[in-house]
Amino acid sequence: MVITPGDITQYVPVKVDKESQMLVTQFDNSVAESAGLLKMDFLGLKTLTIIKDAIKMIKENHNVEIDPDEVPLDDEKTYQLFQRGETVAIFQYESPGMQKYMKELVPTTFADLIAMNALYRPGPLEYIPEFVDRKHGRKPVVYDLPEMETYLKETQGITVYQEQVMLLSQKLANFTKGQADVLRKGMGKKQKDVIDKMFPMFLEGGTQNGHPKEILEKVWKDWEAFASYAFNKSHSTCYALVAFQTAYLKAHYPAEFMASVLTHNKNDISKVTFFLKECKRMGLKVLGPDVNESASDFSVNQNGAVRFGLSALKGVGEGPVEAVLEERKKRGKFKNIYDLVRRLNLGAINKRVMESLALGGALDCFEDIHRAQYFKESDKHDTFLEHLLKYGIAYQGQKLQSATSLFGLAEETMVQEPKAPKEEPWNLLQKLNKERDVTGIYLTGHPLDDYRVEIENFTTCGLDEVQEYYGRDVRLAGIVMEVKHLISKKGTGWGSFSIQDYNGSLDFNLFGDDYLKYKAFFEEGQCLFLKGRFEQKWNSEEFQLKITDITTLENISEQLTREITLKLGVEQLTVDLLSSIDHLCHTHQGKHALRVVLFDATNQSKIELKSKKVTVHANTDFVEALEYLGIQYKLN
Repeated sequence: MVITPGDITQYVPVKVDKESQMLVTQFDNSVAESAGLLKMDFLGLKTLTIIKDAIKMIKENHNVEIDPDEVPLDDEKTYQLFQRGETVAIFQYESPGMQKYMKELVPTTFADLIAMNALYRPGPLEYIPEFVDRKHGRKPVVYDLPEMETYLKETQGITVYQEQVMLLSQKLANFTKGQADVLRKGMGKKQKDVIDKMFPMFLEGGTQNGHPKEILEKVWKDWEAFASYAFNKSHSTCYALVAFQTAYLKAHYPAEFMASVLTHNKNDISKVTFFLKECKRMGLKVLGPDVNESASDFSVNQNGAVRFGLSALKGVGEGPVEAVLEERKKRGKFKNIYDLVRRLNLGAINKRVMESLALGGALDCFEDIHRAQYFKESDKHDTFLEHLLKYGIAYQGQKLQSATSLFGLAEETMVQEPKAPKEEPWNLLQKLNKERDVTGIYLTGHPLDDYRVEIENFTTCGLDEVQEYYGRDVRLAGIVMEVKHLISKKGTGWGSFSIQDYNGSLDFNLFGDDYLKYKAFFEEGQCLFLKGRFEQKWNSEEFQLKITDITTLENISEQLTREITLKLGVEQLTVDLLSSIDHLCHTHQGKHALRVVLFDATNQSKIELKSKKVTVHANTDFVEALEYLGIQYKLN
């Protein structure tokens, strides 16, 4: 934004923006600044709204008032979260690389977080290992000149911020504050001519203060390299502060924080899936929509579980959601499905809305009727849902007539509730697929959940990443979604198949002997493990998956797992933890060998041990229990 002392048209040529109708200057940002105009950047930040909405939920659920600006910056629980690298959804600190460095750094002060925010970008990234080693005493903290310690001590002797250069130029070479700011701007804008112009001034001032010329030249050379990635400390501090506030909320009120994060990413299915996976890792229960408990967006119920909002369902717009919430607020929860259609304004709740509610599981709270029953057709070809809507309309009409009648209507003359038809419940796959149709994702689970350990440890990649492995051998896993058994013009059989995992899908064909060998595996709902190679098609530039082996995921753990290795840091070891591991191993006895690696990150040493007596069954239940205890593991 350009800010002028008077009417902007008196200072700069402008035009009207077609979309916003705002005045837009025809000068670009650098020209506007050099012309003496005040240019300000205003950045919108979704994270601030996430914090605000999480705090609102915390107030509603726990009656606790939180002022984000009063969050204690020495909160131990928050630092522990950073130290474990559990920074998914934490502003500026959520990338896998940053998570890795957080675990290595083990931050203990707010200054550590500020420094890492400035260092984790192209250029200074290479200094992070040195920064970490110096913090933990593995390498000495050295200064070119003793006077530099004052300003470089907090960053382990490494120049990280533009402000450090400004202060050091004043201390070492008597730069004025104005000259120091010119140097800062020259570095920030990578203006080599400005930097070169100030070098003689720095040498002159530094030698006058008694500093050796060769050391001053080295310092300046380091600063020139620093100019390519110079970062502003005040900027990094603001980012670190917002990050700390989000981490504080995640550490102390995980359910409310994640509900807010999910709400503000609800229009991106891939992000919703990603954050739902984080909820599961955190041990947070995530429940589907519920007409008796859901808000419009993600919320947290009285048991601390995250609840999907009604607006997550396709076909359920703002009007129907408001109608449900308003009626529930006025007269309490709905007792059953009949109570719901009697009470709701059926001008807002139509057949499509009711179908979405049923398919998405929002009516599962009425336990006497399951999802398949709502869609069972009668002799008149109307579904039970349609009968319910007709009943609701008739009931409300009679009630209105009774209210305006002198004598009213007797209870026995009121329209009778339609009886729920008998129908077999949908199997898990049917149920999940219909859920996905109205939400875009699987809500109450995923067909592959029981095989998470096998997928994480034995597959090459997810189906959404397969294109990166052209020309290479791959191991894949997925659930069979679509099957077509066909006959070629020559009269031979072939098949077209589609499999899907958590994040992607893959279509491929099988011909000849491969088809005859593997066709029995391809049934809808079957969970498979495939080995193959992406090869170039004959006489084509395209690639195709050439299957070399197929088996069910159920058999993979037995076939491929030989042993499991537990990774334990010495600082983790407690009597309670060892007792929990011992109990876990006896509860899950099996034939897989058990190894333990004890490591000391501070001294960079480790000990590997193998149990002679204990063997375990390293299945999903076993490793999920390990994860709950905070133990890393590896299958071999």
